[in-house]
Amino acid sequence: MSGSADTEFTSVQSQYEVQVAGDLERNEAEQKRLRAEIGDLQGQLETLERDHALLLGVQRVFADGAAPKAARSARVPAARSARRRAKAAGAAEKQPSLAQLVGTLLASHGEPRSAAEVSAELAADHPSRNSNINVVRNALEQLVAKSGAHRTKQNKSVFYSHAPSAEAAPAPTED
Repeated sequence: MSGSADTEFTSVQSQYEVQVAGDLERNEAEQKRLRAEIGDLQGQLETLERDHALLLGVQRVFADGAAPKAARSARVPAARSARRRAKAAGAAEKQPSLAQLVGTLLASHGEPRSAAEVSAELAADHPSRNSNINVVRNALEQLVAKSGAHRTKQNKSVFYSHAPSAEAAPAPTED
């Protein structure tokens, strides 16, 4: 081989080496980007799966006949509605408080539960009680404030679990 052929071969080889090195860098960068994107998507998938389970529970509550309060009251004449409220008020005196029911539901499960899950279970077990998710969430927060339950956050979700030492703790007094 002549000198110019060697130089040309070396020049082509060095160009390929530079190109392969650049391709390797781009490949590694793309792998890193995709791994990060997969991690984000995995987190989104887990959140959607939790939301799906919660929505299925809420759907079961509606399927079991728990119509929204506005729809029920629109169908009931005012006089009957007033009688039912009076009857419910009398029955409420004999029933445990919502906080007690919610605490019992938490105690019956060994794992943390969301407010939606507790609300759905309360509606299924006690259809006559108000199981609106906001009311149940307030009851859960009252239990947390009185050390009757523990609150944990996972990503954007809040879960509640029973605090076993709640029975031993004295009830707070109001001044």
